Amino acid sequence: MRKKFTGGKELCRPAATRFATNFISIQSLVLNRKALQQMFVSDEYSTSRFVQHPLSEGVVSTVLDKSFWDQCKYILNISEPLVRVLRLVDRQDKPAMGYLYEAMDKAKENIKERLKRKSDYNPIWRIIDQRWDRQLHSPLHAAGYFLNPALFFTPTFSRHSEVTRGLLACITRLVPDEGTQDLITNQIEDYREAKGMFGMKLAIRNRTKLGPVAWWNQFGGDVEELQTFAIRILSQTCSATGCERNWSTFEHIHSAKRNRLEHQRLDDLVFVHYNLKSRERYTT
Repeated sequence: MRKKFTGGKELCRPAATRFATNFISIQSLVLNRKALQQMFVSDEYSTSRFVQHPLSEGVVSTVLDKSFWDQCKYILNISEPLVRVLRLVDRQDKPAMGYLYEAMDKAKENIKERLKRKSDYNPIWRIIDQRWDRQLHSPLHAAGYFLNPALFFTPTFSRHSEVTRGLLACITRLVPDEGTQDLITNQIEDYREAKGMFGMKLAIRNRTKLGPVAWWNQFGGDVEELQTFAIRILSQTCSATGCERNWSTFEHIHSAKRNRLEHQRLDDLVFVHYNLKSRERYTT
């Protein structure tokens, strides 16, 4: 297959995280559709030992079935916008809290454009909304969206009341002192109107060039309470994937062959592994 039909490419494409592996593998299948169909009708295959395999007939009929490929394309149309969101939250170079709220809206609109008909995309939207509302949505996402200057100062920024409610809920929850709450609420107007350092040409130019946390560090000095609050919100992570990778290391170390290691030693090994990965990230 690799030598004569797919140009040396593998069909199964592993990814750093589990959720992307299935998507990339299906994408690889679709990209190699013609090559696979040619392979299964070729003389090389018909004279090979694989023809005698019990699964051969079913595999061949599947690869030559147009409805199978239509289903693969349908899965890709639905999954690709969502995989983009998952890749965003899975990034380790910068926190994604300021981007997730808008990214989910864009993903839904992208699915709508791909599927065209309301009867096709509405069921998918309902599934996304159910998962988002019941498990994923948090006032932090709305507050991060509001405090991200790269999004807040654009004409497409959503003025929906949900965004403001999320921001106020975070202020109430994360800032226990009522006096500080009032200060932050007043300082939000300076941010909204781009007053003081927020209105400097340098600050305006760097809204999209700097990350949200770096931007607030650089230009939020006039409103220290709001600056501290914004950095705290925008520094939050949106995914537990990093922790999952860490504990996957734990499980790998604690295998059947090495299950007599003391628990503290296991913790130490995971700690060392995690920090080695962190050092590689910042030195390469």
